[in-house]
Amino acid sequence: MAIQKGDLEKIVGKNNVLDDEKTLDAYSKDQSFAPHRKPTMVVFAETVEQVQEVVKLANSSATPIIPYSSGKNLRGATIPDHGGIILNMSRMNKIVLVDEENWFAIVEPGVTYQQMQDAMAERGFRINVPFGVPPDRSVLTSYLERDPVLAAPSFEYGNALIMDTEIILPTGELFRTGNWATGGKPGGPNGPIRTMINRLWTGAQGTLGIMTKMSIHIDPIPKLRKVFFLPFDDLAQAIEPLKRIQRREIGMECFLLNRFNLAALLTDSWAIPADFPTAPSASQEFNELRSVVPAWTLILCINGLPRHPEEKIAYEAEALHETCELMGVKILEGLPGIPGAENVMSAELLRPWKILKKFNYRGSVHDLTFKAPLNKLTGMEQKIKELADAYAYPRADIGIYLLPLERGRGIHCEFDLHCSPTDEREWNAVKEFWSQASALLMNNGAYFDRPYGIWAEMVYSRSAEYATKLKQIKREIDPNNIMNPGKLCFSC
Repeated sequence: MAIQKGDLEKIVGKNNVLDDEKTLDAYSKDQSFAPHRKPTMVVFAETVEQVQEVVKLANSSATPIIPYSSGKNLRGATIPDHGGIILNMSRMNKIVLVDEENWFAIVEPGVTYQQMQDAMAERGFRINVPFGVPPDRSVLTSYLERDPVLAAPSFEYGNALIMDTEIILPTGELFRTGNWATGGKPGGPNGPIRTMINRLWTGAQGTLGIMTKMSIHIDPIPKLRKVFFLPFDDLAQAIEPLKRIQRREIGMECFLLNRFNLAALLTDSWAIPADFPTAPSASQEFNELRSVVPAWTLILCINGLPRHPEEKIAYEAEALHETCELMGVKILEGLPGIPGAENVMSAELLRPWKILKKFNYRGSVHDLTFKAPLNKLTGMEQKIKELADAYAYPRADIGIYLLPLERGRGIHCEFDLHCSPTDEREWNAVKEFWSQASALLMNNGAYFDRPYGIWAEMVYSRSAEYATKLKQIKREIDPNNIMNPGKLCFSC
């Protein structure tokens, strides 16, 4: 039997269930190429108990339910492929606990990066943030979806940020992990040093349940910070220096930006859009910056944490200069012709969302986001440029961001394609380019570890045994297939 609006209103209140056309249309799409599809209703939950009851009701009637946190979804993950209920948890925005002694905090789904970073700064702490996330994106969802943080080059600070968790299973049962599961204090004060079952829910796009609390790692704000810029004429020149810097474990944040992305980040005449897509905005400043900044820039930050910050920065800076001198690589503490660039970048490391100004260029951005080994990067870049030529897409309009993982064992890659959301011809051309580029990259060794949209079919068609195992797990946890059906390899 289909769920009635009144049944949901009994759980969350009359004003917290919406089914008007304007609301449903807003939830039917985002800025991605994903097909539009309206939900049946949008439900706002404010407590864990309400989430449980809504899920139980949906499960009893086999009604699809799509978890929704902050609403900053750029890749189609919350578009309801098969209709159903959008469960909006943006009002569940409490920072439940901050443990300064053991360096962790517990957050609800509606807590945003801006909110969290502000709250932590008051205590002298910070959380690690991915490059280019909207300030109002959910921290919990972002970590759950494995958005790689800027500290990802570091083993210690960038790759094990989730500790204990609280999850509502598709049956409506409350499930806790780690110390929490045994009645102990949540948070995992020893750190995420063990195999943790909550990894099953990471990258699952809400198909295996709803995470309602997450304990996450926090760090003291560095007492001192030193930013360095290493300019290169092409990507090939940057590979070996990046490799050697990472193998010597120099610095914490370390990433590469091409000319387009660095210029967009530094363009003061552009603001960070409130919504995506946005209206395109021409900028002479951006065009001038593109002609000034290096083709590629490696940005490296050395942080001085609470104990002996001066000494730490000094010995790592010395190691950096030694490494670069051996290879004849220039080290800059600023960018020529761009006063204060080092201050902009230093601030960006704590709140790294100025790069979102790139949306002003054409209005929407469609990224190719994947993992790859260092030795394949230049070949992949060349193939994308050649494909761009075939689609008459300007090579100079491809934005690229590269982030080393675990001291260079792999690279997180983002290649951005830009187009106008209101120009149908341009939209369709870039959509086709993006689709073909996705297949091209995958056929040449790219690993799409977060398979949104059409990437899911590409990934799972190549991994039949893995897909079979995932479907088996899905049947065990979600026998009625109510959780975000249609995503990953879970079709109805």
